[in-house]
Amino acid sequence: MDLIRRIAFGLLIGLSAACGSNLEGMTDAELQEKVFECNKPGLSPGMAIQCDNYRRECSRRREQGRFVC
Repeated sequence: MDLIRRIAFGLLIGLSAACGSNLEGMTDAELQEKVFECNKPGLSPGMAIQCDNYRRECSRRREQGRFVC
């Protein structure tokens, strides 16, 4: 049972690391388009979470001197 927990934990960490690079690999134009779509009314809860991720990526890029959105 301990081995299964270790494997599950390792997969969870690996998948979490892979998710972080998704937005970093997005071009500036793609990010601008996604943020523009987030300004539309009636977002689903899942889309609202994704929009928060887009806004955080905008902030991260802004701190690097890239004023994308």
